Amino acid sequence: TAIFLINNGLLDIRSLMEMSIAIRSHSQRNRGFSVTWANGQGYYVKQHRPDAGPWEKRSSVAHEAEVLQRLNEKPGLHDCVPTLRYYDAHRQALVVDWLIAVRDVYKMAIGAVGPDLQVASHLGQTLAQLHRGLSDIACGDLPGQVPWVIRLDRLYPLAGEDQSWGQARLVALVQSQKECMAALGALADTWPRMQLIHGDMKWQNCLLQGEHCVFIDWEMADRGDPLWDLAGLCQSWLKHWMDRQPRMASGSDAVAQAAQDFIPYQQALAQLWRSYRVAQEPSAERLMSLCGARLLQTLYEDLADETNLSTTHIMLLQLARNLLVAPQQAAQQWLEVA
Repeated sequence: TAIFLINNGLLDIRSLMEMSIAIRSHSQRNRGFSVTWANGQGYYVKQHRPDAGPWEKRSSVAHEAEVLQRLNEKPGLHDCVPTLRYYDAHRQALVVDWLIAVRDVYKMAIGAVGPDLQVASHLGQTLAQLHRGLSDIACGDLPGQVPWVIRLDRLYPLAGEDQSWGQARLVALVQSQKECMAALGALADTWPRMQLIHGDMKWQNCLLQGEHCVFIDWEMADRGDPLWDLAGLCQSWLKHWMDRQPRMASGSDAVAQAAQDFIPYQQALAQLWRSYRVAQEPSAERLMSLCGARLLQTLYEDLADETNLSTTHIMLLQLARNLLVAPQQAAQQWLEVA
């Protein structure tokens, strides 16, 4: 990593010799390394790492580099997105500034006494600002694909190399529910393709810098529905609430306790919605439907190594179904929409 930065003029040998430079791995789907020095400044280096076989010509890292170039050319987005410093197309490696004086939203969204409404407000305001800036960025060359979970009708309920038994059972359960499939079909049929969106919005991809938010990891950016980004943030709160429920709890007492625990989370969702809609004219019902779809995606991902659905998984599936088939009721109860 150090040699790569030196060879491309981003780090000099003298600095490497005289300063204390820390290089840490953050590799997940792709290879990732932070390179920082004493004052907290530095770079983040990301390189494509294929699951198998030769490198793709159009990897997610190559896609992210192209998107960041477009975003960095937009003056109003400088505070919302990372600055791309370098991209090596041959090595499929990009370099962005390491963000200093930032806090991870996933560590701040839940405070000592529950969901932090101020964090929800900051996220809603900054996401609205981001979407305003993205609205006139040229993106006609992007495919505009509907999120895969909304096209669940294209999956087979079979276990195999790419799908666990738990995931196959989930697909079968959802496909057996005509109302859910109809709601997903309606979302697919009305999927907009006029605007660039982040595409993978969640707490882990948000960093707080004061009262402002920086959105990172643009590998899945595409033309789509801005409310899909907002639904991604909503599902972060919903998933956290569900994870807090006892794994084996059941019965009326458990349901009542879960409902009581949900109150501060509902307040956070309502605050996120109010802060976002100040500068937008979104549909609360569509947001709730998209939240249901986004929860199905989270549930599917959680079942990657599972054989069966747990009680918590079933509860999460029921919640997703309710959001999909009764979005108007959810909007009234959760977002306090009249």
